[in-house]
Amino acid sequence: MVNLKVIVEYFEATIGDHPEMKVREIKRRVASEMHVNVNMTRCRRAKKMVKDKLLRLKNLGSTIKMAMNRVTPKSPPHFKRFYVYFKAMKRGWKEGCKLILGLDGCFLKGPFKGELLAAVRRDGNN
Repeated sequence: MVNLKVIVEYFEATIGDHPEMKVREIKRRVASEMHVNVNMTRCRRAKKMVKDKLLRLKNLGSTIKMAMNRVTPKSPPHFKRFYVYFKAMKRGWKEGCKLILGLDGCFLKGPFKGELLAAVRRDGNN
């Protein structure tokens, strides 16, 4: 049986070399190389797992989180929030011992309402 883990292991190098590869192409390759028909959802999840794994390998120690929500179980997901904190930023903050932290924010207008907050280091000359 071809499950998600098998697809990820088998096509990890291919998807890593060609991250723009379409899900339909992955499905076609699974069918031709493994002689098994899998659904698009399984291929989509495999592609996402490979991309997430590669992102974690390239940015060790970084934190990336994204939250989505759905109105109903069958409705498409809606973006809720996104959080990124790179290891280089963590290291620079700790080594530089910057004691002043600034919080900047704005309210989003238009069809996507909400608030955008960002934590920044304050410049002494500003």
